[in-house]
Amino acid sequence: MGAVGACVGAVAEGGAPPRQEPPDQGWITAATPDAGGAPRCPHGALEDPHRGFVRCLEPGEADAGWLPPSPQPEPPPPDGGAPPPDGGALPPDGGVPGDAGPIDGGVPDASIVSAPPPLVEVKEPEFMNGDVPNVAKRLEKVAPDLAKCVADNGGLSGASGSIKVQFLVRVRGRAEGVEILDSRGITPDAQRCIRQLLKNKPIGTPSADPVGVTVSLSLRAPK
Repeated sequence: MGAVGACVGAVAEGGAPPRQEPPDQGWITAATPDAGGAPRCPHGALEDPHRGFVRCLEPGEADAGWLPPSPQPEPPPPDGGAPPPDGGALPPDGGVPGDAGPIDGGVPDASIVSAPPPLVEVKEPEFMNGDVPNVAKRLEKVAPDLAKCVADNGGLSGASGSIKVQFLVRVRGRAEGVEILDSRGITPDAQRCIRQLLKNKPIGTPSADPVGVTVSLSLRAPK
């Protein structure tokens, strides 16, 4: 079930995985060399970047079909860190650097006008290693905010869309390690907004520590 499944499986089999403390040079990863300069995990590794956990693979596991995909990196900011237009120099009239729009009474850029919020339906969630009661009901309460993420970031590309989200729930009862497994009909910016919205969102107390949750959201354009 992806990176969440690998982390849940490791915890369920042998208790909580040990946390790797970060040395001065940064976090320990599969590519970190050992004392002799060789790669720490020459056959690859299972890694949980959210908790710093690394398990080196055995030689026979290197090409195993059950290995999960690499965890998604945090998406870059929408502007890519680009400098403001015209080098950030102040315009002659003392206005905002790089602001070429009208001061007032102008027509806003059509590309940033919000689309109508779609209707959001929360499908029945799937669990690994336990259960988290009332997850669907808790997500339904934030459905208007999820719809706003889509509406404010390009809207639906058609009459309908969908997104599948995966996360962990530990004893503190919040969504951790939120990742997008699949999406259709929404922009990358909308996906980024949904990930940030669900990050650390109160979800409920799990029956075990941790519990993996996978849930699909169905989106429909309003009539």
